[in-house]
Amino acid sequence: MPVHMKASEWYKTRQITSGTWAIDDHGCDIMYLISGGKKCLLVDTGWGISDLPKLIYSLSPLPLIVVNSHGHPDHSYGNSLFKGVYIHEADRSFISKPPDADARRRIIRNALPQSLPDNFHMDRWASTVPPLIPIEDGHVFDLGERRLQIMSIPGHTPGSVCLLDSVNRLLFTGDTIQNPTWLHLEESLPLSQFHENLKRLRSRMDDFDYFLPGHSDLQALPLPKENINELMNGIERILEGKIVGREEKTFAGDGLRCDFGSTGIVYKPNHL
Repeated sequence: MPVHMKASEWYKTRQITSGTWAIDDHGCDIMYLISGGKKCLLVDTGWGISDLPKLIYSLSPLPLIVVNSHGHPDHSYGNSLFKGVYIHEADRSFISKPPDADARRRIIRNALPQSLPDNFHMDRWASTVPPLIPIEDGHVFDLGERRLQIMSIPGHTPGSVCLLDSVNRLLFTGDTIQNPTWLHLEESLPLSQFHENLKRLRSRMDDFDYFLPGHSDLQALPLPKENINELMNGIERILEGKIVGREEKTFAGDGLRCDFGSTGIVYKPNHL
């Protein structure tokens, strides 16, 4: 396992708006730091490979709230670096126990870049679970001058949530809206149920202009909200039998993929 990268080289950041930063987890995922007048909030903790708390403090020294948009490891293995994490109860089981050594070795071999930071220690990595605090739909985090509302949008996982910042007109979507959104996983909801849940976002379209997903090219952010309608319209065509995806193989399983311009979906034809 090659380890020859400086710890400071692992993360890249980009300021999206005043008090909003996107943090690139070395191309694996995107986290977001949102700062208000009294507190700041971190959306997801990534793989937890390098010193994320040090980076967060350099951007905002305010007291920190940490929220997982969902429980998948590329968004939650960094939880052990923090004192407590909010997560929807439906995804709690994904992160309630630390991964064993075999799981960590598989991830290093199959999912992470070959070069890891020089301060990385596999035996310490993701080895603990901090207190997990349940959040429900509608919960509001008051950061002082900024308020973030939890919107439960099950689909990618049963406990996937988005965070709405209506004052700054931003929606943080985790993996709920991606290009493509993965709905072919064992824990994912049927395509029709996901489509129904997306209607909640459509009903709040007047409250935001852009969304910020859990995976993206850092320089492309933020993304236009019109992509959400594009995704919903494409799913409707699948459900109506008007289009069928092509075969797609991923490290997490196989499915069918349909692309709709700037968005797309990977789904299972027997899970509509």
